[in-house]
Parts: sequence; structure tokens; C-alpha cells
Amino acid sequence: MAASLFRLRLFALFFLYSGLADAKVNIITSDVDIKVGNEQLLLCKAGKEADINWQKDGEDIEEDRHVVEKVDETSSKLILKNVDLTDSGTYTCHCDYETHVDDSSIKIYVYEDLNFGETKTYHEFLVNQTVHVPCVVTGKPDVEINWYRDGHLVSNDGRTFGTGYPCGSGHLTVLPNRNLQITNIRKSDHGTFTCVANIKDRSAIKKELDISVVVNVPPTVMIRSEQTNVHAGPDINVTIICLVSGNPKPTIIWTPPSTSDSSRYIYNSDKSELIIPAVARSDFGEYVCTASNKLGEDSAAFILDVSERPSVILSQEEMAVQLGKSVSVSCNATGHPSPTIEWLNHEGKKIEGSDSELNIKNLKTTDGGVYSCKANNKAGSTTKDFKLITSPAVPVYFTVSPGPTSAYIDLHAPLVDGGSPISKFVIQWRKQPQDEWSQIAIPSSDPLVVTSLAPYTEYYVRFAAKNKHFIGGLSAEKKIRTQARREPDRPVLSSTDGKLEGNSYSIPIKQLDDGGQPIQHFLVRYRMEKEGENWIEKEMPANSTKIQLQDLQYNSDYQMEVFAFNINGSSGPAKLNFTIPQAVSKPSLGKGGVAGIVIVVFLVLLVAVDAFCCYTNHCGLLNFLARKLFGHKMSEAKSLEEGVINNAAVDMNGLEKPRGSIPKLQAQKGETNGVHSEVTCDKAPLTKFEKPPANGDSSNEARL
Repeated sequence: MAASLFRLRLFALFFLYSGLADAKVNIITSDVDIKVGNEQLLLCKAGKEADINWQKDGEDIEEDRHVVEKVDETSSKLILKNVDLTDSGTYTCHCDYETHVDDSSIKIYVYEDLNFGETKTYHEFLVNQTVHVPCVVTGKPDVEINWYRDGHLVSNDGRTFGTGYPCGSGHLTVLPNRNLQITNIRKSDHGTFTCVANIKDRSAIKKELDISVVVNVPPTVMIRSEQTNVHAGPDINVTIICLVSGNPKPTIIWTPPSTSDSSRYIYNSDKSELIIPAVARSDFGEYVCTASNKLGEDSAAFILDVSERPSVILSQEEMAVQLGKSVSVSCNATGHPSPTIEWLNHEGKKIEGSDSELNIKNLKTTDGGVYSCKANNKAGSTTKDFKLITSPAVPVYFTVSPGPTSAYIDLHAPLVDGGSPISKFVIQWRKQPQDEWSQIAIPSSDPLVVTSLAPYTEYYVRFAAKNKHFIGGLSAEKKIRTQARREPDRPVLSSTDGKLEGNSYSIPIKQLDDGGQPIQHFLVRYRMEKEGENWIEKEMPANSTKIQLQDLQYNSDYQMEVFAFNINGSSGPAKLNFTIPQAVSKPSLGKGGVAGIVIVVFLVLLVAVDAFCCYTNHCGLLNFLARKLFGHKMSEAKSLEEGVINNAAVDMNGLEKPRGSIPKLQAQKGETNGVHSEVTCDKAPLTKFEKPPANGDSSNEARL
């Protein structure tokens, strides 16, 4: 293998310098730097015939170690075998020509290969320590060592030359033994340092070794949060960030308060961020973030203060208490910070002297109503109502008016309801003081009237109000004398109870006093509020409770009058005005839409019939338009379709069947040979087997 390599090198040298026959003496070799133990070829080219002799450092070559061979009359080769360091030196080729002597020299360097041996390529150091990174290199002759950081040279005085490495930092030093010293190693020193070794004065002979330096840093923890005090609520989220540094990368563990439900927590991938969704009061307390690696651990605490809106609980939410009794209601409130409590009366004013308990003694009618317990803290306020119900007040300001067979009560001022709306009035009456009281309960929304009394009779009348729980005290007695029988009072109509449905209108009707005689019937009359409009009358039975008017005119104003009749005559009219609004338009075709649809359908049918006629019998409007637009091409195409080609009859299966005659073609523009003829619908046969004209041209017949 070595011999083959030698021959290849020799041939290459011959070819390379074949054109230098007339040049001076030259020594040719592939490399001047030779590794110990290798073999190297030196070729001397004399340029012309000469006696060639080799020398090293002025002395003849020892041919017992190296080989000198004559290649031809103009060249000689020297083979240096198994070189060692002593073979370094200057090699000279002497050429003795017939007329003169010439020579050429070359410097050969023999070196022992560079070897980093067992130099460690990975180091771990603790931050802030002074450390040494060794680089042990063997090689001969002398070896030079340089250190680089990220491609930048580290000088002997500790400076690092390159972008990002300020001069004079001094914490990187190359020691005399060529080890790298890092003083107070920093986290920023974490990375790769490169040891570059080369043979002294031979920069081309070099090797590099990358050495990884890992700077271990114990964990440090700092907690950051934008909020330290929050209000509890379903829409409130809190984010706590644990800022951790250290190498190796620390693991993070959170320790929440024992009162909190940690299953709700949301963490990011490395758990450096903790999110508490829908913060509750139970989430308050200390949150501890602990970071640890192989060098130790560190932790930091964060205290979250959660304010909670007050929550109010009453010992009673509603009480019904008789007049003269005492009332006591307690109000308990929770929240953070601890809330303050105050009671408000039904007018919204603070009740002085009341804290968490409301006390009312010797209950009066005016004490009934709604009381509010209000709890306040910085998170907000909460109010809860307590309802106190007692008896309504005794009616004082009222009048009683007699009718023919009735008594009317008219209140002049609203009654104090005792904390609950008045639902009914109880009316009592009697003829003599010794008689038992008769009574009736009337809803508070109805007129206060007693009917079916005797005419021309004295009565004593009194009444009381009733709420949800109590009947109030009875009013003072009023003495009245009923009147004689007469016409009924006018009916009562309430416009607020009227109802509109399309162009219909309905309204309830009430008869308070019949005048001492039964109502016989009602008369309703109505008309539009237009000049010249006549009244429309409608009679209704005596037991009617509702008036119903139908088929009224939209967008019109109406007048209505209602009369009640008994045996004594008619009442005065109860009058009411109402309006029928504009009708809500509904999608409808109308007569015009229906007519349009009919026309469209007719046109579609017409076009369909015309198309069928054109296709089958070559007639109709479409056929006419096609011939006008496309001219003779249409007739030629139709002729092909019918089988008329050069006036020839088409036979099928050897049988001739008459299909109908084709009228004689009319020549156009003076042409009589039938080439540009056309068939018009007015001349086309309308029946399949119509006989041809007697004088028809048989040459123009079409057969099947």
C-alpha cells in the first residue's frame, strides 16, 4: 500500500514538472511538516543532465536510514523513511553540470503529533468559586496553548477580546502551566471554552478541544403578584408568579393555605405561575413557593388577603305582631373585614341606637312595614329585609252616602296598612242599635258600596280594613237614610280594563246601584268620531258583565255610551272613548298577485305548446323566430332531421311507408335547384298521413 502511494506521488510530480526541463534546480515535496514515523518523498529536478547529490545540514545523507534513487539523468529522489525528530533540518540537492554547479534547499520539520490525552471535557463548578480548567497537551517539539471563549481569545492577563467581553475584566486568566483560571466564576461563565494547541512556530499544526463548563447556582426565589388584597367573587382571578433562578434548573413546589381548595388551581408548564380562579374567602393566607436543585433549596412566601362581601342572616324575615306587643329581631353578618351593621326603617333612615338587634316596644300601626339590616365593609354592602305586619289603622276620614237601596263609603285619605297591603274592607250595617250587625267583605279594588238595602230606611254603617293577617279597628258609626226607588245609577266602565283584539274591543261593565229596582237591560251605542256618523245601538241582558264590539273600522276613533234601565227608567250615560289602531299588515298576494301568477302560468304553457309544435310540425312562433334568426341553416338541419337529402327517399327494411307529403320547396333568390329552400309552418302538413297534392312533385316526397 505504501509502495503504491509512493508511485502515485512520483507520477504526479513527474507530470507536474514535465514542462520545467530548462528550469533551475528545484526540490519538490508534498509537505514540509512531517509527523514522526511517517515517510516523505523529496524529488530533485535538475532541469538537464547533471550529477545529483543529496545533503542534510551540509552533510551527506545516511543511506542506511533513508533511500536515495536516481530517477533519470535530470532528476533524483530522496525517500525519508520512519522519520523522527532528528530528521528535522535543511535538505539540499546539489547538481553538478558540465559547465557549472547549482543546488536547491528545503526546510523539513518533523513533529510528534498533538495529543490531549485524558483532558476532561466537562466540568461543573459552584458559582463564586475560583476554579481551574486544565488543558494537558503532549507533542514535540514545543507546544503552544491558547484559550478561546465563544471564538474570542483569552489573553494571559485575563482579558477576553471580542464583542461582549470588556477588556480588563480580569477574572479569566491563563496560568503559566497553560491552565485556565476563572476567578469568582459567574453564572455567565456557563458555556464552552476551547483549548487550542499548536507546535511552536508552526501554527498550521494545531488541534482544538472543546471543554464544557457548567456553573451550578443554588436556587433563589422571589414572588411577584399584582394583587395582594382582592375581593372574593366568581369573576375574580389571582395570578401569583414565582421567579426562580438556579442551575440545574430548580423544581418548584407550591404550599397553599390549609383552608384553600388546591384542586382548583391552574399552573403553567414549569409551575412558576399559579392562578387561583373564582377567588373565595377560603383562599386567603400564605402561599409558599419552594425551589430546589441538587445544591439546595430556597423559598419565598406571599400573603393573599381576600376581602369578602358581607353575608346577612336574620333571625326572622317576617313577623305578624298585634298592636301593643314588642318585637325583637337579630341580624348576624359575616365577611372580611368584619362588617358593621345598621338597621334602616321603611323610609330608609337609620334607626339610632340599634346595632345588630332591632327592638320595637308597644307596637303601633305605623310601626308596620319593611326594615332593612345593612352590613358594610370595604368589599361592599349587603342588605336583607325584615317585614313587620300589624293591624291596619282605624278609618277616620270618610263619608257615607245613601242611595235608594244602597250606602256608599268614600275614603278621604289613604289608610296606614300596618305593613301589609289592604286586601279587603269589611262593611257592617244595622237598622237599630239593638240589632245584630250584618256585614260584607269587599275587595279593596272595588267600590265600597252596600246594596239590597230597604228604601226610606235608617241604617247605621261602619267598616274596617283588613290586610294579610289582621282586621283593623272599626270606624265610627255613621247614620244614613236610604232614598226612594228611582232610576239606576250609570254603569261603571274602566278604560284601563279595555282590551283590543284586531278590530274588536271589549270592556267589563259594573252596576253599583240599581235604583231600588232590578236592572232590566243595558243599552250600548257607539259611533266613529266623524261628522255625520250615526249611532249604532246594541241591547245587552241585565246579567251582562262585559261589552263586546266587533267588526270595527281600523285606524279610527270611537265614542261609546252605556245606559242601564230598570222599571223606573234609564240611568245617565257612562261615556268612553277608544281607538282601533292601524291593522298590522300581513303578507298577502292580493288580486294583483293572483292575476300575475295566472299570467305567468299562461305564458309558460303557451311557450311549451309552441315549442312542441315547432319541434314536431315545424310551426309556431318559435319556429318563425328561429328561421328569421338562423336563416337557411335551420332549414338544412331540419331537412337532415326529416331524412330529405338530395331529394332521395329513405327506405327502412325494404318497405316504403308514406309519412306525409312535403310541399314543393320554393326557390329563394332565383335558385331553382332546391339547395337553399325552406319549409314554412303554414305549408307543413298538420296530420301524419295527409295525402300529397295531385300536382305534387314526386321527387320531393319523403318516405319511411
